[in-house]
Amino acid sequence: MTMHHEPRAALAQLETRYAALARSLGSIGFIAQGSLAQRFTHCNKPGCRCGADPPRLHGPYWQWTAKVAGRTVTRRLSNAEAARYTEWIANDRRLRRTVKEMREVADRAREIVLAAEQASGSAP
Repeated sequence: MTMHHEPRAALAQLETRYAALARSLGSIGFIAQGSLAQRFTHCNKPGCRCGADPPRLHGPYWQWTAKVAGRTVTRRLSNAEAARYTEWIANDRRLRRTVKEMREVADRAREIVLAAEQASGSAP
């Protein structure tokens, strides 16, 4: 293969990868930002087990935390809600990874296209 055809082959591979990534976006379900954590709490009521020595805290409780409109929002969730948020947060992370990879593929493709235009003298 000559040097002239190598950029075309590389560009074709990048276009194929980019198209596959774009198609994969359609299979991502609902998304949610943030994180989940299990928390244990104490109530400070006199005589409660959470104030004993050693303390036996209440919980576990699921807690979702995220930035919404520039503010940190925290919500306590049921087990069923936590299961949904686990899925949605995983979808959001998959979306972000896919878009990041699309940007990387596009960056490499852009370099090939611009180099080819410059070599042929058709660059603006």
